[in-house]
Formats: sequence, structure tokens, C-alpha cells
Amino acid sequence: MIRNLLTGLVATLALLCAALPTAAQVNLLPEVRAGLSARGIDGGGTLLDPNRIADANVELLFAPPGINLLNLTGEIRPHIGATMNFRGQDSYGYAGLSWTFSAPALPVFVEASLGGVARTSLFTAPANSPARNIGCGVGLRAAASLGVALPAGMSVITTLEHLPDFGTCGAPARANTNLGVRLGFRF
Repeated sequence: MIRNLLTGLVATLALLCAALPTAAQVNLLPEVRAGLSARGIDGGGTLLDPNRIADANVELLFAPPGINLLNLTGEIRPHIGATMNFRGQDSYGYAGLSWTFSAPALPVFVEASLGGVARTSLFTAPANSPARNIGCGVGLRAAASLGVALPAGMSVITTLEHLPDFGTCGAPARANTNLGVRLGFRF
């Protein structure tokens, strides 16, 4: 089942990427990001331990017309993404809003994101596992990023994301905190 879910997700992302030239003309999909991350950096141990780098991430940021009409400082964009784990832990999909602020006259930007997350454990955990309940399988995702704009519409982005469970999994409240590096491509 998980393999079918991930295959469907990859196929959907491939179709979206195939439509990029069309979307770029109307600027609905101005940015795609992809990279790797280290899971559970708040659990102690060495941050650069190669065994922690087990996640691959893809994120799409959209720019629907009129979303920034309030003329706020920065840019507000909806996002959707997926993080796939290659070491037997949960993979997850997420969606929400990102607020990006670019420094004046510098190629540096900061970003804050907030939204929801759905974990694969909601479907793959054993029948009586607490991971099957809505509190564990579906939750909150908060992220902060620091990026550097490169030539040709590219950027390098470091992202710290936090996925709390608020104690809904039948154990004391804990969270998963991940640190990743991604490349961004603006169209």
C-alpha cells in the first residue's frame, strides 16, 4: 500500500513538472524545491551523522493571482510538499502557507511556513497502533528557512522543520525536528 501511495505521489509530481512550461506563462508555479534532510536533530548525537540523512524532499510553491493584494512586506505563497524516508520511518505530505521576506539589496531571504501534515503511518501502522489515530497521522508542520539567491533563478535553502504531536499518540508530547538543505528553482 505504501509503495502504491509513493508511486502515485511521484507520478503526480511528474505530471505537475510536465506542466511547468504552461504554468510558468501565467506564473502559478513560480518555484520548485528539492533536497535532503537529517531527521530527529533534537534527539542528541552528532548532527552530521550520515545515518540521520534519510529523507528526500520535494516542495512546490504557488503564486495564485491576487494573493498578495494586501501589499504586506514579503510574499505569501501556498505550498505543497512531500518528504520520503528511505530508512523505514514515516514519510509524509504537507501543505500550507509560506511567507518569504527578501533582504533589500542582498541575495538573502528568510521564510516562515505553517500548515498541516499527513503521515504514512495513518495507513501503514498495525490496526491497533496509536499511529492510526487522527492525532498522530495528521498534524501540524512549522518551518523556518534561510536562503541565498543564486544566478539563473536558483537558490540554496536551509530549512528547519518541526512536526509536533502534542501528546496525541498515547505518549508524552514529543516532536520530530528535521534540518535540511534544498535547491530552489524559480521560473
